[in-house]
Amino acid sequence: MNKKTACLAAAMVVCFAMMVGVAHSEAKVPDSFRDIKLGMNKAQVVELLRKNPTHFSFEDMGDEVGEIIRGHDLFRYATYRFDKAGVLVEIGLQMREIIGRDKCIETFNQQHGLQLTPLSKTVDSNHIVEVRDNTVILRLAAEKDMRSAAK
Repeated sequence: MNKKTACLAAAMVVCFAMMVGVAHSEAKVPDSFRDIKLGMNKAQVVELLRKNPTHFSFEDMGDEVGEIIRGHDLFRYATYRFDKAGVLVEIGLQMREIIGRDKCIETFNQQHGLQLTPLSKTVDSNHIVEVRDNTVILRLAAEKDMRSAAK
């Protein structure tokens, strides 16, 4: 009876590990916030900010555009950072303090099927999501980041 129980327990552990692996592989690292997507050029981002009523207030600061976010449960401020060519390479989303960092991260993970923590980042093909202080950062991976993720 002990061998049967051990085999059944081992089979259950293997099935559980496979389910977790499948669920983790289905998670897609987000590459956008609302309608603004990494890789867009600055003119496209500014045009969306001007035309879309979900964007309340923004300021063009050269290599960055800052936006006050209204009507979002998790984030209160967004910073869109552009490279020298004017391509959106990073979106910083400042969390609402009233909810708390841990609850924001937990909710964000549930929404996107991620396992993001303040100590680890999530990498998927050429996108990275990480937590820095009180901000969730979505960014395009540099070539060196992509090489290290492939190993």
